Amino acid sequence: MRTTVFIAVLACVGWAPRTVAQEPAQPVDSLTAELRRLQARLDSLEHVLQRLVRQGADTTEVQDELAALREAARRAAGEAQRGDSAAPQESRTRDLSILNPEISVTGDVVGSFLAPAGESTGLRATPREFEFSFQSALDPYTRTKVFITYEEELEIAGLELEEEGEEEHGHSGFAIEEAYLYWVGLPGALGLKAGKFRQEIGLFNRWHTHALYEIDRPLAAVAFLGDDGLIQTGLSLSSPTLTLGPAHQTLYVEATQASNDALFGDGGDLSVLGRFQSFWDLGATSYFQLGATGVTGSNDDVELDSRLLGLDFLFRWSPRGRSLYRALELRGEWYFAEQELSGVRETGHGGYGQGNFRLNRQFVLGTRIDYLDTYGDQPSLLQLAPSISWWQSEWVRLRLQYNFVKPEGIDPSHTVMLQVVWAMGPHKHESY
Repeated sequence: MRTTVFIAVLACVGWAPRTVAQEPAQPVDSLTAELRRLQARLDSLEHVLQRLVRQGADTTEVQDELAALREAARRAAGEAQRGDSAAPQESRTRDLSILNPEISVTGDVVGSFLAPAGESTGLRATPREFEFSFQSALDPYTRTKVFITYEEELEIAGLELEEEGEEEHGHSGFAIEEAYLYWVGLPGALGLKAGKFRQEIGLFNRWHTHALYEIDRPLAAVAFLGDDGLIQTGLSLSSPTLTLGPAHQTLYVEATQASNDALFGDGGDLSVLGRFQSFWDLGATSYFQLGATGVTGSNDDVELDSRLLGLDFLFRWSPRGRSLYRALELRGEWYFAEQELSGVRETGHGGYGQGNFRLNRQFVLGTRIDYLDTYGDQPSLLQLAPSISWWQSEWVRLRLQYNFVKPEGIDPSHTVMLQVVWAMGPHKHESY
């Protein structure tokens, strides 16, 4: 091996002068530096050779370097284990902290000034929601999320969407908003979820209330899905994204207990949801999305059958590399509802259009227009809700919003609201 190294050095030395002769512009100092580097490498190789000879290794045959490294690592690990066998074991109590879940707390307080038609004005201060979030990776295959909330009803002048006999509408107190387990890395890129969760209907049902673009949910969503949206217990399965031409398609199927008051009267029978979502990437600055969702279920105790169809779209634009400072989002949803109670059929429809424009990293301007057709005992409603949001930081957001409500045949009502939302912990203001 030593002979081979010397031959390599002599070859380099023999080649170097020819190179210098062909390129006289190269300084002689560079050749000297190269010779010194090769000499240092030769000294290092000789040192390694001497160590191998002392260890009794065979230096006459070429060995696989990877195998040699593995063998050296095994010997080192064995020596370390023998050397530490008599040493006292260090306490591993500090490692137990990795088993703790991520814990976050979010607060949502709203101050409002109400001016109902024909009534005296009034001031309100509502601690609308305090949310406690627990999230954890249970093992390499499963994750879990649990959200416990304390809620109080938020009053907006001119809105009376409470269903007759509905006890939980406008409730206050602690409740489990979501508690579910989901699997990752399933074959075929499938998604599977089990537990109590916000279902995949429309654009905002998955979002918790404090993360919305406005203080309140759209009128149609409240009328057809209830104050908090569609939250039920069961299973959810999502397909892998399928690319067809310029579009990317995703399919969701969910089977849950029909426990939503607005849809099923808090029954206990089966509810089935299906959603199809198509996404188009329009370039480096914008994208477009279309979705359609159908929900059906029944409550045999009161002979109730409910069906709901939802259509939605979303368009987003932002300058390339500047999405945190400038962006435009346009979205809308429309719902068609049908209920059959003891042979009596009732239908209704409604939806909203919404736009948001980000002025810079802190300020966002938005507006939403709602329409709800006559549904049950409720008159037709038109609502306009402009707002401005100020992100003081990633953890604190303030929002000023004005709601103009015009029921059919009744004078309009007005509500001005100031919302303060704050969060601590890793959860922050996610859209879930």
